[in-house]
This record gives sequence, structure tokens and C-alpha cells, in this order.
Amino acid sequence: MTERRPNILLLVSDQHRGDWMPYDGETKKKQGTEDLHLNMPEIRGLMDRGTAFTCAVSPSPVCAPARACLASGRRYRNCRVYQNNINYDTALPTFYGMLSADGYYVSGVGKFDLNKGDLTWGEDGFHEALQRMGFSDAKDSEGKMDAVWASMMGQPGPYGKVLEKAGFLKAYSEDMMSRGHGTDPAPVPPELYADNWIGARACRMIAEAPKDKPWFIQVNFSGPHDPWDVTEEMRNAVKNREMPVAADCTGQTQNQDIRRNYAAMIENIDRLIGECLKTLDETGERDHTLVIYTADHGEMMGDHDMYGKSKPEQGSIMIPMVVDASCFGSAGGRVNNTPVELQDLAATCLDYAGVKPSAKLESVSLRPVVEGKEEKVRSYAISELLLKDKKNPFDAFAAITDGEWKLIMKNRLPDRLYHIAEDPFEMNDLAESHPEIVERLRQDFADRGQKPNPMIEAYKKSFRVEKERN
Repeated sequence: MTERRPNILLLVSDQHRGDWMPYDGETKKKQGTEDLHLNMPEIRGLMDRGTAFTCAVSPSPVCAPARACLASGRRYRNCRVYQNNINYDTALPTFYGMLSADGYYVSGVGKFDLNKGDLTWGEDGFHEALQRMGFSDAKDSEGKMDAVWASMMGQPGPYGKVLEKAGFLKAYSEDMMSRGHGTDPAPVPPELYADNWIGARACRMIAEAPKDKPWFIQVNFSGPHDPWDVTEEMRNAVKNREMPVAADCTGQTQNQDIRRNYAAMIENIDRLIGECLKTLDETGERDHTLVIYTADHGEMMGDHDMYGKSKPEQGSIMIPMVVDASCFGSAGGRVNNTPVELQDLAATCLDYAGVKPSAKLESVSLRPVVEGKEEKVRSYAISELLLKDKKNPFDAFAAITDGEWKLIMKNRLPDRLYHIAEDPFEMNDLAESHPEIVERLRQDFADRGQKPNPMIEAYKKSFRVEKERN
């Protein structure tokens, strides 16, 4: 067990929906995934040693905004990144910088997506934006389609350069551009498959981390983001597996193939996490390292005939989250069903590192729950997104859940209410029959946990009094 400030290993996948996890039978039944079988021994091991949060929500189900929320420790409307074409504003403090300023070596590898607007990654992935955020070193790289877009502009990123040097960039780009919902193996060798390449870099980074100071390393996998490309070995591992049927989906034959590839991608990430943990063991740092697994947002996977993210439904906004604090002596095997948000990991990392935030955060440390001192740290979780709309200045949606009920609000459309405790795939809209719950959740969304301003409350009350007199 650690008697010093811990190292922190934050493992982040891209588009891993929260219910596709190796939960126990009871939890899977509640989530409607009792027929889902995944081979994920490494993440299951983190769950056995730590705490799994089954009601973890992405503050915004799109790559760059979600990761900006994590970096800043703020909710979507205050993270300053509202779509994927906007770079992170480095004037906004990050928890990375707070760790660095307090003596941590801060590094990371893979798809950060914090400089996505420019599609530039600097020399070997250490661009100026990450330096300004407080990183000591980094090996940022592009996601799947960004590798294609950057190469088309004549400026391939770190991953694109590796593919180009090996003679696979053209074949990779053509495959990505034409793949769509295709599930055939990718035209690259296993060692150049994006997540395998990221995983190998991550192991080297962990092995070479400083011994004279605590470190923070964030590993950003590019899967299981679509397109659903896999290696031949990954495809063979799932080819005969029957996947659970997507909710309210009309194209089940194609959906089965897609879901098999999705499962293969998640299981491959699990294998790579095992390699990272093995490296921790080999360096003797396992007992001094806080290990966290999560994702930026989810994936609809055919539910309601939808794929992808950017939607308020469960598949899109729910994410996996596991905190293994066994290095602090915390008991393992806990499953917590109360709402938390992705950016809560910022305050959690700072808390375990013994670092006081140097700026205001909308992030709550999960440590009291992980250590069994509190049952919950939030009463509800929020996810929201501004959308592009050709006919209107903007469109938007928001979702709020207390873990039992969930309200979806969208411009120019009626509110939708779901009892997700019994209806996890949102099949039955109960807004008309439970207006009191709609109003409660709407008020919670408006309040956002802020203390009411006495002057404003008095002002509103004066109008209510006047109305009663009439």
C-alpha cells in the first residue's frame, strides 16, 4: 500500500457505452444486458479491487467537449468547447496543470482531442496546447477519421505518419472512407492497428516514468469508436458469438455483425489495459498507483435504429467508470448506482494526489464513495449538447437523471420522461402520466446544484404573492 503520494493511471476509451461492461449478474439484469457476454478480465479485475459506477454520465456525448469537461473539471456549458471543431481554451485551468504545479510529472498518450479544431499534434505528439495545460510530456495522436482528414490536407498526424512510413496510409484511408457499417478486418498489420499502437506506446511511457516524483499518465484509446474496424484475430474471437438484440432495431442481421466487432474492440482494449498493468507490476509501482477506467461518451449500437453519439439516449450518454484505489487500502467489489459525471474524475485525481484545486471546479471527488464513507456525492447527473441546425440558429438537448428517472429536453419537442430503473432502453415515455417528476427534474436542471440567490428568490416570491391576491 502506498505511503507516498500516488501515481495516477487514467485509462480512457472512446465511445464505450456504459452498459457494455463485465458487471455481475444482478447489475446486468437491471441494465437489460443479462445476455451480453464480454471477455474483459482486466477491467473485471479493476472492479473487483475497486468501485464501479453504473450511473456515470458524459457531460456531453461528443469527443472534444467531453474531454474538455474532464480537463477543466467543468460542466459542458462552462468548458468552452461546444463541438468537435473547437480547440480547448488553454486560458481555462486544467486539473493537469494543477497536478503539475504541485510536483506531479504529467504525461499521456493517444487521442486527447483537445486540439481537434486545428488537426495538429506537434512534434511527436507534444503540441503547445498540452504544454500550456501543464503537461511535462505527451504523445498525442489523432483518432481514426482525423488520421484520414489530416492526411488529405497533407499534414498527417503521428499515427498517419507511422502508417505512411510503413506503406499503409493509402489503404487505411480508403478503407475508412468507404467502410460505413462494414465489419471486415482492417487492411493494416496487427502492430499498426490504432489501439495496439497506442497500447504499446503507453507501456513504454509507464516503464520510463520518473522514479523520483509521483506521475499522472492518461492513456487515450481510439476505440471502440466507429468505424468498426478490427484485426483478423479480433474478428475470429467473436465470429460465432450471439450478441443481445438491440432495442427497437429493424436491421438485426447487420446489427449482429456490428455488435460483434464492437465487443471485439472493447475486449482488445481490455487486453491492452492488461499490458499496461503488467508493466506497472514489472516496475514495482502497482501498489503505489491509483487506476481509473472510463470513456468520453457512449454509442447507440442500433438501439432505436440509431448508431453513434450526439444523442440524449442512454446508449450515447452513459459511460463506464471504475476507480481502483486499492493502493490506499480501499475495499473492492463495490457497485455504486448513484449519478456521477465524467468531470468528477478531475476532483477525484486531485483529492487522491493531495492537491487543492487552484480554480473553481464543477467536479466532485468520488473518494468518499470509493472509501465507503458516503453513498453518493451527487443527486443527479446532466448531459447536454448544442447541435448544428440548418433551419434554426441552433438546436440543443439536455438530459438529467437521478439514477431512477431520466428527463430528456429538446428544443421545439415535448419533454420525454423514462423510468430507467425499470426501462433502461427508454421504450415508454411517461411524461404525461408523471408531470410532477418532469417538473422536479426540470427544476433540478435549472438549479444545477447551485445555492439559490436570496434576492432573486425574494423577487420571484413577490410575483407569486401578487398573483395570489388577484
